[in-house]
Amino acid sequence: MPLPHAPTDAPGGAPTGAPADPCVRALRMRLPTGPQAPRLARESVSAVLDPDRYALGDGQVCLSEVVANAVRHSTAPDIPLMLIGEPDGSLFAAVRDTARTVPMATGTQDEPLAEDGRGLELLGALADGWGFDRTRSGKWVWFRVRHPRSAASDGRVSA
Repeated sequence: MPLPHAPTDAPGGAPTGAPADPCVRALRMRLPTGPQAPRLARESVSAVLDPDRYALGDGQVCLSEVVANAVRHSTAPDIPLMLIGEPDGSLFAAVRDTARTVPMATGTQDEPLAEDGRGLELLGALADGWGFDRTRSGKWVWFRVRHPRSAASDGRVSA
C-alpha cells in the first residue's frame, strides 16, 4: 500500500512526500494497544519487505521491541506505526506513543535474569541507527535496519 504522503511530523529523517521510487513500499497503520500489538507489528514488516531480504528478521525484532515499549508506556487506545521498505531492502520504521519519557536502557547488569529491560539494547545491537523525536503529545521512536548490500554498507555483506 503506497504512502500518499508522510505525516507533517515525520520522524527521524523519514522520507517525506510520495515515494519517488515505485519499488518503495510503505505502510501506515494503527495497532490496538494490547498484548497482540507486537505480533501484528512483526507480521506487517513482510508487507513492505520481500521475505528473502536480510533486514526482515532484524527489522521484525526491532519493531516488536519498540511496539512493546509503546504498549507498556502509552496511554492511547492505539499505536500509530509507519514502515518504509526501501529499494535496497532496508527497513525504516517509526512508532508513536504518548509517553513523554526519554527512551533509555534500564541496565540489566545488576539483574541478569530480569525478564524485561533489554529492548533498547537489542535495538542498539540490531539497528543501523535509531532515535526519537518528541511531539506535542509524546514521541516517535524510529530506527533503520539496512540491508547488508545497501549503498550505505559499500556493497559488503556483514557477518
